[in-house]
Amino acid sequence: MKQVMLDIETLGREPGCVVMSIGAVKFGPDGLGDEFHQTISLTDCVKHGLEIEAETLKWWLDQDSETQKELRGLTPLDSVLRQFNSWYDNVDEVWANSPSFDCEILEAAYEAAGHQEPWEYYEERDHRTLRELPQAPSHDEIEDAGTEHNALDDAKYQARQAYITLDRIGYYE
Repeated sequence: MKQVMLDIETLGREPGCVVMSIGAVKFGPDGLGDEFHQTISLTDCVKHGLEIEAETLKWWLDQDSETQKELRGLTPLDSVLRQFNSWYDNVDEVWANSPSFDCEILEAAYEAAGHQEPWEYYEERDHRTLRELPQAPSHDEIEDAGTEHNALDDAKYQARQAYITLDRIGYYE
């Protein structure tokens, strides 16, 4: 598995905001593989200088209790980033919906914690562009199991879309 689909849940929309959770799944020619999901202590994020956007926090507080579980992380940011780097090992591409959101915000969290993200800028891929291709499966073709706005569930759904599209265009040949 040489690709990762990344999804994060945040308390803001700009780099420097609190990252509540990281969800990711490895995928490649054989389908989906190893998964990563970890929620992060909001208090610890703030201690690292990450900020909470009031409007985004209000949006999260208006969601159902299952969705709000992403708000209840206890693991320190530093620990989650170290775990993610270890899990990420030996990947060639990081996909996100879109990298200008997920990757940039997560890169700012890495910087705040004094760590380096495990990918290079040239390894970033845009899932939003991929899903607009004519070969991309329709929403009805892919089971959307899981909780909306759960970082891992969202990453797995996006990875299934990406895998099918890439397979249809001959990327894995």
